[in-house]
Amino acid sequence: MNRYIKTTALGLGLALGATAASAQDFDGFYLGAYGSGDFFSGPNTYGFGAQAGYMYEFSPGGYVGVEADAYFPMGNPNIYTGNLRLGYDFGSPVMLYGKVGAGADSTGTTLYTLGAGAEYAMGNGASLRLGMDRYQSFAGGPANYVAKAGLAYTF
Repeated sequence: MNRYIKTTALGLGLALGATAASAQDFDGFYLGAYGSGDFFSGPNTYGFGAQAGYMYEFSPGGYVGVEADAYFPMGNPNIYTGNLRLGYDFGSPVMLYGKVGAGADSTGTTLYTLGAGAEYAMGNGASLRLGMDRYQSFAGGPANYVAKAGLAYTF
C-alpha cells in the first residue's frame, strides 16, 4: 500500500510538472465548475456551481471578458449572475482577476456581486481557479462572502 501511494504521488507530480511547463494563456471560451463555502455568515453554507464565459487578451497579459455564473448553495436560494471580468497574468501561468456583476436569486431578489481571485493555467486548456465573491441585495441587508475553488477548461 505504501508503494502504491508513493507511485501515485510521483505520477501526479510528473503530470502536474508537465502541464505547468506547457501552460497556456487564458484567451477564449471557457467552462468551469466549483465547490464553495460561505464561512463568514452563520451558519456555514456549502455549495457548488458552474460558470461559462469568454476572455479576450487585449494586450500582452491583459484580459477582459464576460462570465455567467450559477451558484447552488445548500439550503439557500440559487444565485444567477452575469459578470464583467478583468485579469492580468504578469507573464506567468497565474492570472489575477477581479469581477463585477449583477443578477438575481431563485426568489427573485436582485443583487450585485464583486469578486477577486487567481487562476492557474495547468496546460492543455485546463486551469485551477480560487476566488472570493461577495453577493449583496440591491435593497441592502447583509452581504454573503463565498469562497470558491474549481476547475475550468478553455477551448
